[in-house]
Amino acid sequence: MYLEILSKLVAESLLSLYPTIVKNIDIPFGLQLWARFITYSAISWFFIDWAFISETLFTGIGTLLSVITIAHVYTSYRGFQLLDGGAAYAIFYTYPFMILIMAGEKIHYAMFLALLGIILLSFQDLGDIKTAVSKIVAEMRQPFAPVLGVNDGGADRKALSTLSYQGIAFILLAALTEAIIYFIVKRIKTKNNWNHLFLSYLLGAFVFSGVYLGDISKVAGLGGGVGLALGSNIFIGLFGYLLRFYSISRLSTAIYAPLSYFGILMAFVYGSVFNGEVVTMQKIAGALCIIAANLWTLMSKHRDQK
Repeated sequence: MYLEILSKLVAESLLSLYPTIVKNIDIPFGLQLWARFITYSAISWFFIDWAFISETLFTGIGTLLSVITIAHVYTSYRGFQLLDGGAAYAIFYTYPFMILIMAGEKIHYAMFLALLGIILLSFQDLGDIKTAVSKIVAEMRQPFAPVLGVNDGGADRKALSTLSYQGIAFILLAALTEAIIYFIVKRIKTKNNWNHLFLSYLLGAFVFSGVYLGDISKVAGLGGGVGLALGSNIFIGLFGYLLRFYSISRLSTAIYAPLSYFGILMAFVYGSVFNGEVVTMQKIAGALCIIAANLWTLMSKHRDQK
């Protein structure tokens, strides 16, 4: 099981870097989508089991995986564009909870410790957390302002104007589709995880090649941005997802879900190394919460299996 756990941790390390890079690539949105789908499809083409693909590609479960993957990539890209990185990561990493709930698993107390870690890492300081809570409270009381006799404008409205509810909705959909993909991949029984990648991305490669044909025709004039998009998809996204699918096929839901929070910890590390983000005691505490939650869960599962 140690190899499976390692593959999951490496996958989260790669994929937590991937959205940050993509967000800073200066090419049209549609071209970013196309670069991901065409790269994943083209590379996996050389490693798939053709007999398995021919049997699965046009089945209901194969088509569903393709459609959900299109929805997942689109909503995650839009969400990361509209939200700050910390807020987007915090919302997206609700997907392990969704997986556990959908699987009917008992939610371990450690998951709440991991959520606390996410909150601490998602804000610069405790004052930002207080501001975020104030914004949520302001939003909730807006419909009842006349009854409560409170002002529905002013500071509350100014605070709410900084929130991107469209971005929050997109990231929540991205988290939900990530959880759904987990269960679909579980049902598609193959030890060759290139098959999972090919089934996931082939339809999208055709769809986005058609929809964004105008942007694709301008590739030559976009310089290094296209090369960076293709390169990040090959070396970070492609192998990150391959390892993630490998771990999905081999780890139990109760172990897979909490390990997903390792991505938050790595996003924090990348922010410090590449963006010069200041390391504070609050961020260290958040990182330790996530590490402790993962160790707690794994130790508990190990005891249960004895």
